[in-house]
Order: sequence, then structure tokens, then C-alpha cells
Amino acid sequence: MNSRLQEIRERQKLRRQLLAQQASDSKDCCIGAVLNSKDELKEIEETRETCRASFDSSAQPSKRKAQTEGEDTEEDVEEQKDEVEVQQPDESNPYEEVYKDSSTFLKGTQSLNPHNDYCQHFVDTGHRPQNFIRDVGLADRFEEYPKLRELIRLKDELISTTNTPPMYLQADPEHFDLQDLKCKFDVILLEPPLEEYYRESGISHTERFWTWDDIMKLEIEEISALRSFVFLWCGSGEGLDLGRMCLRKWGFRRCEDICWIKTNKNNPGKTKALDPKAVFQRTKEHCLMGIKGTVRRSTDGDFIHANVDIDLIITEEPEMGNVEKPVEIFHIIEHFCLGRRRLHLFGRDSTIRPGWLTVGPTLTNSNFNPETYASYFVLPNSHLSGCTEEIERLRPKSPPNLKMKSDLGVVALGGGSCIPLRRNMRYRTRDTSFIGKGCQIGFSRFLAMHEDFNLIL
Repeated sequence: MNSRLQEIRERQKLRRQLLAQQASDSKDCCIGAVLNSKDELKEIEETRETCRASFDSSAQPSKRKAQTEGEDTEEDVEEQKDEVEVQQPDESNPYEEVYKDSSTFLKGTQSLNPHNDYCQHFVDTGHRPQNFIRDVGLADRFEEYPKLRELIRLKDELISTTNTPPMYLQADPEHFDLQDLKCKFDVILLEPPLEEYYRESGISHTERFWTWDDIMKLEIEEISALRSFVFLWCGSGEGLDLGRMCLRKWGFRRCEDICWIKTNKNNPGKTKALDPKAVFQRTKEHCLMGIKGTVRRSTDGDFIHANVDIDLIITEEPEMGNVEKPVEIFHIIEHFCLGRRRLHLFGRDSTIRPGWLTVGPTLTNSNFNPETYASYFVLPNSHLSGCTEEIERLRPKSPPNLKMKSDLGVVALGGGSCIPLRRNMRYRTRDTSFIGKGCQIGFSRFLAMHEDFNLIL
């Protein structure tokens, strides 16, 4: 509890420093003078009322005089009043309001409270709005959900005990025949070096980037099992459409889109993408998920565990020129699919991990042996990690979707073969004032009970 309180105080101190920097005030204790207090706002309103009353009292006699003399009409008096207001110099105005916050940008509201104006805060400080989403790390994501936290812990223990030893092969997929791996894989993760990554950084590179025509030529359909999944990193541009074409060519159906949102807490406002094909600064990447075969979450609990993770990854943006993907994608895949035959194409030395076969042209060594790797899956159903009774009890389950057909008197089991992830996340705020208290956003877990809902891994 003390550590949590200390963290909140440190964040509050940082926000006060940012406000002081905006107001060109180096003293932390003077922040209260930068923003209008309640007393100041009350004084401003009283001054406005006084000005209006004095002006109205001076305008009434002239109006009556004009009516008695018959010189001007009421419309003429109003026009003269407007002209007088325009001609009055600034020093004659007893009060001049000074802009101090972002309330001007809150069109359609009657309150001077700036609320959660993340867009204006980004313009002022360079902090992206996603910087203020809380509980995004693997360690504290399920802090308020002890059941899910225990489930994740048990699954991680089971995965660590059933993982195969890490294997890796230095090979260029452009010239290497993937069928020489002599194995059908349950999960295939592709991380091709796209031109988009190097185009955005503007940094020269020695590694050859792959075009989407080259990626489509990969024989993924030859090394994927009858029921399997593929995860394809496709950037944030043209790859969203071309990646779907690749999945279709390989015999997969796109069933989900995992989005990586990049924060810039450590380096706000400094990173500038130089992609000539983009209008805005791109702060996200997409990983398309494809499914092959017939897999239903209500009946295939031996192969998939749905409703465990979310389809959103929020981590700090890597340094310019670094094409590393967040390690959380491996956790999402391992929690979701119980298949032990996992292949990572275009891997690097930094991505070698237990339970995976890593293949890539930049690897510095190889230890892969087809016979040794196949020996891990000789026994029946040995390609599955299995499940304990406690995990089965804790994991969220979706009951069959029973649809009554009254006209035929038949009860049919619903559900499709597509396994979407949970993207239905609601955000909740703990505060209504962003400038004063620094509101942060958190995940609100939503566990649906029917397959009609768009759920997650």
C-alpha cells in the first residue's frame, strides 16, 4: 500500500513539474497561482456582472431619450451600442481575462473544468493519450482480479514445465525450404522485416527488407497443422490489407487483430516518424491472427483457452531503428493455444525462448535437429500441453449458444469456427479533473457468457 501511495505521489509531482514548465514557472509551490482558483472564478463572474449592470444603466437613459425625440429606433440604439463597444480602448475595460487552461477547447460544455483533455495535453507536453492508461503491464494487469491473476500464474507454471527446449536455426526463409523442418506446427508467428519499419525510422539498414509479394510466396500452408493459428505482424499501413491476402493464400481465415499501442512516457514529444507515405504520426502496429480448420471455444477446450488475455498490447515505444516487437505477444499466444509445436519465423537471438523453434537469417548459431524435435511429440496428444483441474475450474468458459427454433421445434447448438479475442474493453476514470489530479484510465474486465460476444484469447 505504501509503495502504491509513493507511486501516486511521484506521478503527481511529475504533473506539477509539467504544469510549471508550461507556465514558465520554475517553482513547484506556485502552481496554485497558475490556474484560476474558485475564489478567482467567483471574482471574475462578479466583475462581469458589475460591468454588464453599469453598461445597462448607462444605456437606458439614452434609449428613452431617443424614443422621446423620435430620432432613432430600438434597432439603431443596439447598433450604436455595438459600435461603442468596438471603439472602446482596452484600458477602459475594468477586467481583462487571461487564458490559463484548455477550457476553451471544450465546445458544447458549460463548465470551466478542463476534464480529461488528453489531446490538448499532448499538444502542450508531447505525452500521448495512451500514456495515461493504467495497469497495462503483465505484473499489475490483473491486480484487481484475483481469480484471473491466479489463473495466469497457474498457466505460466504449466507452460514452463511442458515447454520443449529452445531450438533455433540460422536460415533465410527466402532460400530455405520450410518443409525441411519435417513438422506440422500448431502456432506460427511471422515477423517479417517490412520496408515500412525502415522507412519510418529513416535509418540505413543492412538487413534486406521483404515485400508482401515475397511474404505471400512462403509455403506456410505446407507446415501448418489441420487446426492451427498464424500470427502475422503487418505494420500499420498497407500491410493490413495485404496481410489478409497472405492469410487467405495460406488457407487461414482472419479472426482477430492484435493491436500494439506505443507509449512515449520516457521520451515525450521527441520521436518523429519520417514515413513519406503517412500523413499522421503512427503510434501503433497490428498483428493479424488467422485460424485454420474448425475450432470452437465451447468444445475444443483441449486446444484453446479463450477469454484469458486481451487483444491489446500497450508498451513503451522502442528506440528509433529498433524493430523489436513486445514480448507480450508470446504470452498471449501461449496462454491461448495449448499446442506445443510453435514456430517463429524471422526470429533473432533476442527472441529465442523455450517452447519455440526460432528460424531467421540474423541468428548467429543453430542447434535444430529435425529428429530430435520430432521426438518431443511421439506420444498421442503429446503436442498438447494439457490442463490441470484448477486451471479448468478457474478459466472463463463460454456455454453453448442455444437458439430455439420455435417454428421447427428444434434446439440447435450455435457458434462458429472463428475464435475472436476480447476487444470489448471499457475504460473507467478515477477522476474528473485531468489538469488538477492527472486522471488515469484502467482496464475493466468484461467476461461475456455467450459466443455472440466478441471475446478474446
